[in-house]
Amino acid sequence: MTPDPLDSILKRSAPATRAADASDLRAMISAARTESRPRRHRRVGIVAGALALALAGGASFAAASSSWDWNAGMNPNRSHTYTSPTWGECELRVGNIVAANPLRQFELDRAIDDWFATADVAAEVEPYIAGHLDAFEEEQSNSPDPRAADLYYGVAVDQALGDAMSAGLQDRGFDNASISTGEGQVHCDGEQWK
Repeated sequence: MTPDPLDSILKRSAPATRAADASDLRAMISAARTESRPRRHRRVGIVAGALALALAGGASFAAASSSWDWNAGMNPNRSHTYTSPTWGECELRVGNIVAANPLRQFELDRAIDDWFATADVAAEVEPYIAGHLDAFEEEQSNSPDPRAADLYYGVAVDQALGDAMSAGLQDRGFDNASISTGEGQVHCDGEQWK
């Protein structure tokens, strides 16, 4: 058989190899497991996307706990109080809102704080709630979950607050593209998330 000149060139260009040390491999595997494992911290906030998936799939979710621990960044000055169908009075806080342009973060924070300080938040939110509830009407009526009314109402209020705040921020020079992320968290007097 005639040797292929390309094979000869490739063999000469390959770096020298040595057998891998078993302790090095174990350390690499351990480091990879640590890095790939999600951080375990208690999430008690309603995040609209996760909640929508949970409600759409009929899966249960834990959005809050009775310990009333607030996530870092949940600002009590950025809150809305409402009455849930069976869980009683609830407080929905907004936090960790990040400007798409980091140079406008301070300006965005001031605009959000100004909206919460000057707007009648309950009156601003109210017109949006019915529209969001209508979107969930069929899912809610077909849900065997006794918490469905509170869960769907909570999502509707969360989304309505987002709509009202968005309208208020537009008046202050920020459109939806100006915000990259944000989250909300709710606690109710009689909450039963599990």
